[in-house]
Amino acid sequence: MKELIEGFRLLIKQSKRVNKLLNTYERLKEKSVENAYLLEKKLNEISKEVNNLPDFALKNSLVTWLNNEKSELDKIKDEFRFSLGEKIKELFQKDNWIIKGQYPILRIGLYTLSLNFEFGEATLYFGPEIEKIKSKIPLEPETIYQTIKKFDDSLKKVKFDPKEFYLDLQKAYKKRTILSNKPYGEKVYLVDVLSEYVILKQPSQFFADPRKENFREIPRIHLCYLLSLFKKSEYAQKGIHFYIATFDATTDKMHAIWIPDNEEGEGTYYSYISFAE
Repeated sequence: MKELIEGFRLLIKQSKRVNKLLNTYERLKEKSVENAYLLEKKLNEISKEVNNLPDFALKNSLVTWLNNEKSELDKIKDEFRFSLGEKIKELFQKDNWIIKGQYPILRIGLYTLSLNFEFGEATLYFGPEIEKIKSKIPLEPETIYQTIKKFDDSLKKVKFDPKEFYLDLQKAYKKRTILSNKPYGEKVYLVDVLSEYVILKQPSQFFADPRKENFREIPRIHLCYLLSLFKKSEYAQKGIHFYIATFDATTDKMHAIWIPDNEEGEGTYYSYISFAE
């Protein structure tokens, strides 16, 4: 008797879980194309629960329903892929952004969006997959747009004075030549000079008390952008030389850094820098 009661108790519990999942699935299906990957996730959850149910007539009906839904979902996902690209293009074109490439890689201004349709998420990079900005972005046009726009706005808000940047970069270069035991005018790794630049830009509080909360972060991506602004200024012609990186060096972040050439995401890797004597 106890086994029967326990068996029915378990069946009722499992049935409630399946019923809850079915109701959620039904609500998601009201906007099937937009929720294509959420539907797939929920369908997999339902499938696992159904597999744990004991054999009875309703289970067979559920299995048949699941198979039909999976076939229909493949068509919905194809429609979703098409509509996603169109909606992303529409959102960014309002801001006059240039979109290039094709699935699964889209070039959007200074950024690259890698779409993973298998897991229903996207990864955002700076440049042509140079620096990862954010991963596991839902494949929702508005979310993708806001993620890129928010990061781009923060990047463009960085204060930049070409003269000040030139003088600071020169000081950082001079410090690095001394540490490297090289004469002024010799080329040194650009990344090393940028490290000195970051130290140079620290507030006095950091040197008085070098704790994490007193440290002013300057992310690598921001340095790339500052350099791109600098290279377009007149000060980039004042006895400073950037050396293009060899192909092998481009994969080593310690020996090369990518600098955008324009707002369309074209750029160049550089390894060394020097200032004229």
